[in-house]
Amino acid sequence: MILERDKIKLELTQLDNILNIIQIERKNSEFIGQYDFERHRAVIESDDEIHLSIFNKSNNSLIGHIILAGLENTNDSIEFRRIVISKKGCGFGKASIDLIKKYCFENLKAHRIWLDVYSDNVRAIGLYKCQGFRIDGLLRDSVKQNGKYRSLVIMSILKNDFEKIF
Repeated sequence: MILERDKIKLELTQLDNILNIIQIERKNSEFIGQYDFERHRAVIESDDEIHLSIFNKSNNSLIGHIILAGLENTNDSIEFRRIVISKKGCGFGKASIDLIKKYCFENLKAHRIWLDVYSDNVRAIGLYKCQGFRIDGLLRDSVKQNGKYRSLVIMSILKNDFEKIF
C-alpha cells in the first residue's frame, strides 16, 4: 500500500526500517510511548493494526511513522495510536494526517477515528484541532512517566465531520 501527497508518501513499514523508527521515537520520547523492536514487529504482523512509514518524497528519506489500531473494531472506530515526525514545522504531520483520515474513512470505512495526546503537547493538540478533531474528554493523571503523572486528552473526528471538510 502506498498513499501519497505532494511532500510525502506512506508505505507499509518494513522490518529493516524499525531501528530508524526507534531512533525517531527516542528523539520524541517526551510526547510518545516507546516501543522496542519486538513490539514494532508485532504491530507489523498484526491483522488488527497497521504500521506505516512516512517518507519525504523529495529525497525518499524516512521521516516518521504512523500506527493505527482497531482495524477489526465492530464499532467502526479506529484508534490513531501514533504519529511521529522527525522534522517539525515542514507540513509533514498535516499531510500525513490528511492521508490517514482519507484512508480510514474511505478505504477502511471507519465511522470514527480517535486518539489520545498528552495534555501538555499543545503543538499536537493544535494540529489535531486544525485537522477537524474535537476534544471528547480528559483522562486526568492517567499515565505515569518518569515518576510523574500526566493527563491525556481524548480527541476524535467522525466521518460526517470529515466529509464536511473534504
